[in-house]
Amino acid sequence: MKLTNKEIGNYLIWVAVNFVVLLVFGRLEFGSYEFYPLGGFEEISDYDISEFLAYTIVPFIVILAIKLKKD
Repeated sequence: MKLTNKEIGNYLIWVAVNFVVLLVFGRLEFGSYEFYPLGGFEEISDYDISEFLAYTIVPFIVILAIKLKKD
């Protein structure tokens, strides 16, 4: 199983976008009672480390699962 350069590049862009959102709009702490965007899109200040981890690790796991299924 080998990830292509396009897959790696797309994933890194996704991580960078989420990192910028975390630094600019979010909070660098755990413990938000609302999971963004389930609390509404107008409350981007609810975005914290838990959302960052979910939105960056889950796609990576999905990519790996798809690659493993193809092999």
